[in-house]
Amino acid sequence: MSITGLIFIVILLGNVPFFFIGLYGIFKKAGVAPWKALIPIYNTFVWLKIIERPWWWFFMLLVPGVNIFYAAGIEVELVTCFGKFSFRHHAMAVLLGGYYFTYLGFSDKEKFIGPNGVLPGQNPPKRSAVREWADAIVFAIVAATLIRIFVAEAYMIPTPSMEKTLLVGDFLFVSKFQYGARIPNTPIAMPFVHHTIPILNCKSYSEWIKLPYKTLPGFEKVKRNDMVVFNFPAGDTVVLENQAPSYYDIIRYTAYNNHVDYNAARQMLWSDGNTHIAARPVDKRENYIKRCVAIPGDRLQVRDGVLFINDKPAYRPENLYTPYSVVFKSGYVLPEEKSQELEIENISNRFSTLAPDHYVVLMTKQHVADLQAMGVTTTLEPFAYPVGAAQSPIEDIFPNDTAHYRWNVDNFGPVYLPKKGYTLTLNDSIYPQYDRAIRVYENNTVERKNGKFIINGQETTTYTFKMDYYWMMGDNRHNSQDSRYWGFVPEDHIVGKAWFIWMSTDANTDILHKIRWSRLFSSIHGRWAPKEKQFTE
Repeated sequence: MSITGLIFIVILLGNVPFFFIGLYGIFKKAGVAPWKALIPIYNTFVWLKIIERPWWWFFMLLVPGVNIFYAAGIEVELVTCFGKFSFRHHAMAVLLGGYYFTYLGFSDKEKFIGPNGVLPGQNPPKRSAVREWADAIVFAIVAATLIRIFVAEAYMIPTPSMEKTLLVGDFLFVSKFQYGARIPNTPIAMPFVHHTIPILNCKSYSEWIKLPYKTLPGFEKVKRNDMVVFNFPAGDTVVLENQAPSYYDIIRYTAYNNHVDYNAARQMLWSDGNTHIAARPVDKRENYIKRCVAIPGDRLQVRDGVLFINDKPAYRPENLYTPYSVVFKSGYVLPEEKSQELEIENISNRFSTLAPDHYVVLMTKQHVADLQAMGVTTTLEPFAYPVGAAQSPIEDIFPNDTAHYRWNVDNFGPVYLPKKGYTLTLNDSIYPQYDRAIRVYENNTVERKNGKFIINGQETTTYTFKMDYYWMMGDNRHNSQDSRYWGFVPEDHIVGKAWFIWMSTDANTDILHKIRWSRLFSSIHGRWAPKEKQFTE
């Protein structure tokens, strides 16, 4: 540690005891029993009474993020009681409160005047226009931060993983209070940005204070088919120069391209001087939005592209975008404008073995019926990767263990979703599904020796889960990076419930048709969720 860093820490830590000493002197000058300054929590209520601020401000001091503004506010109000109105004095109160309070409390030169720094019958000094604007801006930031943390947050659909339900260019609000607002893990952060400060490209948060996972009471639990915003579970580590693929997929690609194993590829990535790797806390990982198709305690499986929950066909969204195998009649070419009208996406380039007149396309069920009615096809049927067929040369399908699992996006599972309190019997074949949940999400050390499992230093044959887990999938099933690739979503990653679309724009059309007027102020779950209770209980 540098000398400068050491001096900073000494000053910071030394400020704490002086805080109580300074309050002791200030309370005495204010005509309050000075011993009250030495009792934590109680002294804050007394402090608020001295500066004539409401008692509920104390509870605002407990709200991460917001408490920074309120703490600074009551410090400024306290020095104002001594007639200190300048920016210099207020900055000293906020940055060096303990030391400055001690000076005010014990200096014979400083007299306690009273709230607002004026004697009875006098008016406080008029604040400058700059100060008035500064106060207004701080108030706006506090109010917006409170709303963003506890009520709702704006979100934009950046990728087509939820087509044709939620579209790229949809701007929506995400409700924080329905599932119970999550207290930020990193309360010291710049308002209105997620994890990176634009232009500067540096972290927007500090990990000096890290809080455990806690939520306020909610009105409901996450249900099947809710459209949920959550923090990307595999986003705990990122390659800053290439954040689109996950850090773990980059290692797998590195291993494949260099013909080495996973650990060697990881070492290659970390030793690359042009690569910068960062870890992110849960609340600063990328936000994803998907449909929650399975909840804790469910058994999930995909068979030939059809999703089953608890061995029953799952709810099929109205606009589900799925692949079809298409062969047109000899010599027929579908016009481009008709292809656009039917919203066909050609993904044939993913398959090298297709015949020249054979296509694999993504379509909704309604548009499939429209294409059939045209009478221009000889084959038009659902397409699915065969059982055991690999989609990619890398092991990118959960649980990334081809020794025990030969799954793909269309033939996947079965998988059991852990619920809090569920006890799993450990063995070599089942463990890969739950490895990351046990080690990373629930923060355990795991060793495997001679076929035995050692968790946190204790040999065991079982593990009991501490959290609930969810399974998220996109409605655009073949263009969605979802739980089939990276597994479970822990409860502490849940951000909120998609609420309503307030704006929707189409980047691929002219300015006169840029706004999708029919989507404005659409209730997301009122329009694209099942209307009746599911039968897969």
